[in-house]
Amino acid sequence: MEEPDFPYEFDAKRRKIAQIYSKQKLMIGLFQGVLLPVVFLSLVYFSSFSNRLETNISSILAGTPLSGYWMVAILYVIALMALVFLAGLPISFYSGFKMEHDYGLSNQSVPDWIKDQVKSLSISLLITTPLITGVFYLGRTYPERWWLFAGLILFAFMGIMSNIAHLVLMPLFFKTEILEDEELSARLKRMAEDNGVKGVEKVVKVHASDKTEKANAGFAGMGKSKRIYLFDTLLDKFHRKEVEGVVAHEMGHYANHDVLRYIVLEGLLIFPVFFFVDRIFTNWASFDNIFHLPLFLLILYGLYSFIDPITLAYSRHRERKADIFALQAIRDPRIMISAFKRLSDIDLAEIRPKRIVEVLFYSHPAPGKRLDMAKEWFKEPSS
Repeated sequence: MEEPDFPYEFDAKRRKIAQIYSKQKLMIGLFQGVLLPVVFLSLVYFSSFSNRLETNISSILAGTPLSGYWMVAILYVIALMALVFLAGLPISFYSGFKMEHDYGLSNQSVPDWIKDQVKSLSISLLITTPLITGVFYLGRTYPERWWLFAGLILFAFMGIMSNIAHLVLMPLFFKTEILEDEELSARLKRMAEDNGVKGVEKVVKVHASDKTEKANAGFAGMGKSKRIYLFDTLLDKFHRKEVEGVVAHEMGHYANHDVLRYIVLEGLLIFPVFFFVDRIFTNWASFDNIFHLPLFLLILYGLYSFIDPITLAYSRHRERKADIFALQAIRDPRIMISAFKRLSDIDLAEIRPKRIVEVLFYSHPAPGKRLDMAKEWFKEPSS
């Protein structure tokens, strides 16, 4: 396959489309991620539907070996999570399927999209059901210190998942194989070694093009399980130099211990958040009845809404550090500039969003800032 032209320059047509796409995504994201869950959980709780749901589950199980608080709680959590999923399904379909097809960013069929949604729901239920019922168990058993114990458990859980998610979850959604391009694989491993990232076990090709046109890469694992993941869309659409630049950025996260930093940050935040949830929640409700879960989630959501801008700012700071690492590893600013431009056009990213939008919603610096930094880093004049 012939390599793409290098360096890449912005496509004026894609830039115009990106302006429309990014604004639509922002509005849908606000509705889907903020308004819908708050309204839905509020209606479920304050309309007494939640109370009736627990009562009905208790009535169905009464007189059976499955009767009892914890089985009722487990079935309630499953039912509530399923209802939340169904309530958001129409907007998820529009945002994640129809709109992506309209802009030429998705290759999925409807059955494949539904299959992924069912997988996501199943994984969510397997993870959240024991976590939520565990929190309520701690709240009933240790009413004064549940928030401390729950924080410790979730802190440990995040640490475990950060190391095994790529091995357990990725194969459920994507077909993967060892990269056949031995030359590129050797170059990436050598670049890792040269920049202090030792012992990369495998370079893995992810067959993402069955689902999306967007490009991505990743670096995951610890010890002997360290792996570089490359979307086939990245390999097909990017110049090999740009691939190295994108991978260098991901290596920067590993070299800078960013996964550990994020776990520590989330761990430090979860204790005060749970502490304040306890103070607010126990003034209005209790852990004795699982039907109070929607209120618990609303309070939790509200508190995290206040600290999200802080965690996003920290994320943008770490992403900038990873960009600096990549620039130092590649030693050619044209590579990173070209990669940023191509990635922005492929993903239809807005180059310079409004500052308030970046502060509230962006986990990475806006593409324009990443370009400016790359040009500044090596005193590259703006074009």
